[in-house]
Amino acid sequence: MTMSDAAPPIDGWYPDPSSPDTHLRYWRDGRWTEHVHPLGSPAASVDAAANTADAERTASEDPAPRKKRRTGLIVGVVGGFSALVVAVAAFFVWGLPALTGPQLTTQDDWAYAWAPLQDDVDINQTFTFPADYDLDAKAVENGDERDTSFAFELFTDSSLTHHVDYSAHQYEGDVEISPGLGAANLRFHWETDTIDNPDDREFEINGGRSAWGVNDTYYLVQKLDKAGAPLEKPIVHPFRVARPLAMPQVNYGVNPNGTLQMSWDAVPGATEYLVAVSSWDGERRQVWLVGSTKVPTWSPPIRDPFSGERETVEQEQNQGLRTYAMWSAAEIEGEAGNGGAVNALDNDTSEYEYGVIATDGTGFSAMQPTDANTVAASLPQEIPLYLKKQQFPDGQIVDSLDKISTRFFFTSVDGATRQTAAYIDPDDVALQKEGVRMHLSGLGTGLGWPMYLTVRDVDAAKAQINAFNERVKAELPTTGLPQVTTISAPIQGDPSQYTPSTTAPDAGYPLSGTDEFTRYLAANLVAREDAIDVSAYVDRAGMPELSDAIGEAVYQNPYVLGYRGYTVKGDIVYVSYANDAETTKRMQGEIASVVGDAVAKVTTSDMSAADKAGALNQWLVDTASYDKAALEAGKATLGFPSGFAHAWDPSGVLLSENGNTGVCASYAAAYKALMDAAGVPSVVVTGDVLDGGGHAWNKVQVDGKWLAVDPTWNDGGDPTEYLLISDAQFTGSAARTQSNDWMVDNRIADYATP
Repeated sequence: MTMSDAAPPIDGWYPDPSSPDTHLRYWRDGRWTEHVHPLGSPAASVDAAANTADAERTASEDPAPRKKRRTGLIVGVVGGFSALVVAVAAFFVWGLPALTGPQLTTQDDWAYAWAPLQDDVDINQTFTFPADYDLDAKAVENGDERDTSFAFELFTDSSLTHHVDYSAHQYEGDVEISPGLGAANLRFHWETDTIDNPDDREFEINGGRSAWGVNDTYYLVQKLDKAGAPLEKPIVHPFRVARPLAMPQVNYGVNPNGTLQMSWDAVPGATEYLVAVSSWDGERRQVWLVGSTKVPTWSPPIRDPFSGERETVEQEQNQGLRTYAMWSAAEIEGEAGNGGAVNALDNDTSEYEYGVIATDGTGFSAMQPTDANTVAASLPQEIPLYLKKQQFPDGQIVDSLDKISTRFFFTSVDGATRQTAAYIDPDDVALQKEGVRMHLSGLGTGLGWPMYLTVRDVDAAKAQINAFNERVKAELPTTGLPQVTTISAPIQGDPSQYTPSTTAPDAGYPLSGTDEFTRYLAANLVAREDAIDVSAYVDRAGMPELSDAIGEAVYQNPYVLGYRGYTVKGDIVYVSYANDAETTKRMQGEIASVVGDAVAKVTTSDMSAADKAGALNQWLVDTASYDKAALEAGKATLGFPSGFAHAWDPSGVLLSENGNTGVCASYAAAYKALMDAAGVPSVVVTGDVLDGGGHAWNKVQVDGKWLAVDPTWNDGGDPTEYLLISDAQFTGSAARTQSNDWMVDNRIADYATP
């Protein structure tokens, strides 16, 4: 091929002289190279051509000569900053220095700059970065010759919280980033291979060779410039791997017995679906299979609940789905009590993902990664045998049910020890030698213990059981969030009946959101849109994952009423609501009126944020009552029970038509609405009270610091006990963990209390 066109001024991508309308060719060291790329247009917020002249005037620093490099994504560095230079012919300016490459997208408050998404990347693609520094020498200087995270990191999520391993090698100066050990081979988890898949099948991705794992999109973060100096803003290079099959978009729910339920639309050409769990151990992202199915739905089986043994029964559910590597909290405590010791750090639960991989027997789809703890952290996993003494202080054979705990202890999927209401089915009894045999189970779980009541009269035993169950109800803690808080919901009717919204409606009420995507969703949810087009935000630089954004939009916007879940089809989000549009609009207006009156009544403009927080907490405590009936119904269904639509949004505790009653979510949303109206920054927080399940409370910003307020638990005792306290002050029965579904992941740390 003859390359006779005039020489470009600096190294970079330019129209290919032999096919300038369709391809680019790389110019380096005064000559055309063999590297070509199809002509593309970068997705960016500023027009590239408009910046060409400015960039050419300032692009005077000539990069150092480079030697041979392998094909891949090329990143050039000019003037101390970095920019992607694939498939872009124009120059542009980002900040002060001139850059060769596509436009980077960033904002003043972003910690990163974003390069355009590279689509249909080969499954074993290598990415090349020019470097004048010695990568290995820098790694040694940093104390670990194998750790190159000071220069590059790789993630599976746009919030940059879930790590992936990669290989970094330096070849004649260039740093080459290639797949790590990844998920070339998929095997069934040891807990499930003998149950669902006795043939112990194994699947090979890319023929078992090196591959970019099973995730759909990866985010490669470049931290150093060409000279090895830290970039002012690290650059995120997102890329999506080409796959032969479409990716299943999975919806998550929970069955009445506490097992996770997954469902998705059938994938054309797929003959089987593989249910996968992915985790990060600090060095490598591992993927294993926990189930397979021929149909687009799956739920893990529950082991035979009773082995026939008289005193100890090992029971498990949600097998293979646990999000802790080694030791549960009960095992850690039990070993310590027995004089042993285990490493509590082995219980890290932070980077687990669930997903489904479609296969036709030879090819595989990507897995849509869902944060495992968002959908399943508090679901039951097993009975903690170490806590048998607490469950049965007098043993499993008793003469009175007053001698057993009304709380049922279990180890949840995330390894924590949790409690739920104990329950005994009065119809599941049998007279045996030891007495009346019955099962003590955990409400909302598939777990249970066998036990005996030493009476010879079944009717007398049933009378004790009914009295025990009533005592349990009276002692239920005032929590109330569903165990899967972002519950996926089926589309209400035919999807074609809806015209998806493509704009952010003027809802007429305060909107909260830490980014443009979240605010867009919030506006549509407040406006009760049934279908929302998210194509302008999915894959857009700097935007969070959909599940992250919709979680924040729901929890931080109290005028989102009756939200019950969503389903995704393509780029359209279909939302399920408990109320029709007319009812929603009416209640929103009534809530705003009540909120305005309350703020005007108990606050003044010269009050401090702390004083307003206290006054509105007291007003809410005086006005609202906890809805025990809704709590009991919710515990039984593990979701939103019918007949209590009001109890989970502010219309419950704020509107007299609903008796001014609700559960914790209603209190927290109402308090957020009150604080918004009073001009005090606040958020709704979700998590789990270890003694009672899913819960919602608030945090308020006072004098630049975030402090916690639990208006639900302030209602019933000292109204100031949980007012403007630190996270660490939730102790005893109030001890709790914080989930990550109330705010986009990379912003949660901003709300830590002192």
